[in-house]
Amino acid sequence: MPNVNYAAEYSQALAQAYPYLSYFPEIWAANNSNLYKPGIGKTMYIPTLTTTGAHAVNRDQITGTFNRNWDNALQAVTLEMDREWDTLVDPMDVEETNQVASIANITRAFNEQQKVPEMDAYMAAKLYSMATPITTAPTVSNIIGCWDLYLSTLAEDRCNMNRVVCYMNSEVYYTMLKYGSGITRYMDVDKGAHNVDRSILTMDGIPIHPVPSSIMKSSFNFTTGWSANSGAKKIYALVVCLDSIAAPVKYETAMISAPNAQSKGKYLYYERYYYGAFKLSARGGVVVHAEA
Repeated sequence: MPNVNYAAEYSQALAQAYPYLSYFPEIWAANNSNLYKPGIGKTMYIPTLTTTGAHAVNRDQITGTFNRNWDNALQAVTLEMDREWDTLVDPMDVEETNQVASIANITRAFNEQQKVPEMDAYMAAKLYSMATPITTAPTVSNIIGCWDLYLSTLAEDRCNMNRVVCYMNSEVYYTMLKYGSGITRYMDVDKGAHNVDRSILTMDGIPIHPVPSSIMKSSFNFTTGWSANSGAKKIYALVVCLDSIAAPVKYETAMISAPNAQSKGKYLYYERYYYGAFKLSARGGVVVHAEA
């Protein structure tokens, strides 16, 4: 069997799996992430346009001169994460594990346990770097005040609040937000005590997604896999306007070769991909609440 590169199909399948594997699916699958795709190489140039403002009409005469009242610029961005992974699979291992050690199962475990969590860790740290963090330590009594600060900051940035998502450290979500002073709850007791739902899925119309504290860190080491750096700050919340962020993922190679003499009778699986995240320079739209 010759090497078959199924990078395109693999990319599509993984994109469909993001909502089930990733804590940041809205960003990875956002329109901007599909709009800005790298071509040759890892650097992309994003065009931006600016114009002057309007002025009052003079109905009686034509005065002044005509000028070019717009300008364009290019924002250079680079996909930082150029990654690869490979593994050998002995056919006997596949047979003796009753197909448990098949390539499909191994790559699925890699996606669930390593690749997508690594991408999420990168996303959290990258979003942290995009804005000056709010460093007030959250408490039960001040968490609603912090929340109002998140939204007022984005409102001042003229963000479309219908496109805003909050990713909150699960510790903050479960021990502070759910008990926050000033939150009013309505419970439907007709369904019985066993169906009481205390989840806070949205607040002020903004979806809230709890994210494990292991991912909500300001910096990581990606030498092999991912691990938080020793001096990494704890991120309490990331509030993001999806129109402000792009996170392209490009798959160069995802292939498998049949057992042969060079691989000593083993299957060889190899994939290479690179990805990144960046904020469009013409927009605001990222609020970071983190440890001081």
